Amino acid sequence: MLTDKQSLLIIGIFTFFFVFFGILGILENIFIAAPMLIGFFTLIINLIITKRVSEEEENKLEEKKVSIEETQKSN
Repeated sequence: MLTDKQSLLIIGIFTFFFVFFGILGILENIFIAAPMLIGFFTLIINLIITKRVSEEEENKLEEKKVSIEETQKSN
């Protein structure tokens, strides 16, 4: 999985190429547009999955922290 910064950098590059190829008028070619769209959406999905995983890990760490604090208070 890519980090957030890597994903955002690559999405910026894809966006630049979308604009560049659109201005040149070659974005209508399926062999240029299809790989770019697939790559762009793959990166977007990667960002969503990475965010969900990190949120779940944060929740688990918070639960462990709370349980440790509760056991320390009871002793």
